[in-house]
Amino acid sequence: MAEDGAVTLYNTTVITDPKHNHYSFKVGLAQTLRGGAILHVSTLEQAKIAERAGACAVVVSEPPTQGAGGILRMTDPSLVKDIKRAVSIPVLARARILEAIGVDYVDESEALAVADEQNYINKHNFRCPFVCGARNLGEALRRVREGAAMVRTQGDLTGSGNIAEVVRNVRSVMGDIRILTNMDDDEVFAFSKKIEAPYDLVAQTKQMGRLPVVHFASGGIVTPADAALMMQLGCDGVFVGSEIFQCEDPYKRVRGIVQAVRHYNDLHVLVETSCGLTQAMADLNLSGDRIED
Repeated sequence: MAEDGAVTLYNTTVITDPKHNHYSFKVGLAQTLRGGAILHVSTLEQAKIAERAGACAVVVSEPPTQGAGGILRMTDPSLVKDIKRAVSIPVLARARILEAIGVDYVDESEALAVADEQNYINKHNFRCPFVCGARNLGEALRRVREGAAMVRTQGDLTGSGNIAEVVRNVRSVMGDIRILTNMDDDEVFAFSKKIEAPYDLVAQTKQMGRLPVVHFASGGIVTPADAALMMQLGCDGVFVGSEIFQCEDPYKRVRGIVQAVRHYNDLHVLVETSCGLTQAMADLNLSGDRIED
């Protein structure tokens, strides 16, 4: 903790000086979500269920549409306001203008709602912390340089329940970090050039042995076992799509995932939270013709 009350980034100031830059406040705020599950919700009732079940935050988004392409537009601000009034946990939204109505975090959602394919938002210009997606280590560190306070390693985001892609991407990020930590300092320059990431962030990642900001996983996470696997691979938490609410007892499903994130190494908890979910998950089982190579 700095003298002026600013939260430093994992006790280091390689990225930011807390006395002159509010970025460390944002990163410190994002750290409070570590070890939790963030739920995508599209209605007020879903947000209330997520809070009761123990979610650490909710993302207000449009209902999922499998196979849909194009740009997802901004969620109705009135819905965001209603959810903000109804729940006490942090609320994320997918449009930067929603900072004006008091959202706690902004989700850049570049994979689902990209409007500018070449440029990203300068996130240092906003008061709200930004959550950004990435599929490899270089992309993650580039988003951090732009001001992301949390990185979300992404997989399949169509609501299909395909966990394989996010597992592959998380393993890629973690594998590159392990390679980096075993490098000589002289090799870091070439490695940063190879992954097209800022050298100082690559050096900090090597020193810390992890990403320099909070690291969540997203895409295809629909069961407690999925969530526990992401935590065991080294993530700090998970994002869960709103398709999780499409069943007779959504509270049980959400609660099971929240418990799995908190107790991901306790096999007894994982067995208990997975009991009775077979029928509820039937629509999310992938047959061979639904998995793309």
